[in-house]
Amino acid sequence: MQVSLRKWFASGSPWVWLNAGAVAISVVLVLGLLGVIASRGLVHFWPASLQEYQFTDSQGAQMTVLGERVQREQVTAEQIRNSGLDVPEGVEILDRQLIKVGNRDLYGSDFRWVLERQLSDLTYPANAVTIERREWGNFYGYIVGVKENGQVIAEQEPAENKLWEDVKARTERATAIYKHIQTLEGGDIGTINYELEKLRIEERSLQLKGQDTPQKLAELRAEKTALQAKYAHLEAELMELYTPFKRDSLLIVTADGQQKEINFSEVVRLYQPNSQSLWQKIQHYIMKLIEFVSDDPREANTEGGIFPAIFGTVLMVMIMSLIVTPFGVVAAVYLREYASQGFVTRTIRIAVNNLAGVPSIVYGVFGLGFFVYFIGGNLDELFYAPALPAPTFGTPGLLWAS
Repeated sequence: MQVSLRKWFASGSPWVWLNAGAVAISVVLVLGLLGVIASRGLVHFWPASLQEYQFTDSQGAQMTVLGERVQREQVTAEQIRNSGLDVPEGVEILDRQLIKVGNRDLYGSDFRWVLERQLSDLTYPANAVTIERREWGNFYGYIVGVKENGQVIAEQEPAENKLWEDVKARTERATAIYKHIQTLEGGDIGTINYELEKLRIEERSLQLKGQDTPQKLAELRAEKTALQAKYAHLEAELMELYTPFKRDSLLIVTADGQQKEINFSEVVRLYQPNSQSLWQKIQHYIMKLIEFVSDDPREANTEGGIFPAIFGTVLMVMIMSLIVTPFGVVAAVYLREYASQGFVTRTIRIAVNNLAGVPSIVYGVFGLGFFVYFIGGNLDELFYAPALPAPTFGTPGLLWAS
């Protein structure tokens, strides 16, 4: 038995199984981590129900709170006492909730920690509205009226819901105009601005070379005048769109009675989560998930999508692969199959091994200083002087990152 065990160890099989087990455990851990991230992250897109409470503060004053429950946890009474709140003797553990109350422009903060013992009369009002805005985050409240051109054209009580269909139609109308505006600004007007910048650089290049003859300058001015005429036409069209875009406003009242006017141009979407059916919530979830991977960020990268990050990462990997893979493969084959074992080869091997142990931040700082500022800055001075002081290669970008 002892001999066979020695043969088994000598054959290397234990190390093969040990390595396989380590790989299997690593795969399970990675999948588990991805599962935790997915379960905690993907639920963010599900339309959360709006809960309304009666909140009693430490002074006995009551107020109504409307928002989404984000988290529930238990804390020690000592921790609560240290925060300045009174806790009855004999109480050791307290439950508290993190509520997203939104309305940052009114309350100054999106979230609020409250003790469950301070909450009462929990309800789920069917007509409570969640409004996703382009700025200031979500707004929670009840629709009480609609304005058109500054005049109130319809009103209702907070408990009513007769304006909901009209509000949805006006939101869709404003969204359609917003998309048209984005198309003009990012498409046609952006193209004209790019062409005007090219003309400016070309004129500057002629001046630096001493070739700015009256004839060439006249040709450039003629092109510039034609582009400016197109720009003026598109700008007028854009201004015509902004007037109907900002025509309608929504009057909404918060749970504690504060009234707010929100222009429909500020609204990304609005919905009543407590009255949505399961199918409507699934549709909302899919729409939010698609927006997350296909839209641009907003609100200082706290809302919207991550498409620029995805696009930049994929493009950087492609560029990096095209540049690095041929050199890496050729260098590896040469060092392994053809290079003689001399001083240069040993030096290269030592350098490669050392590079594997260098933190990536060191590469980043080196790349910023050497590639961006030194090489990129010199390239700009040599070949892109007319575009200066705006950098062409002397600025961080996908090429240098790759």
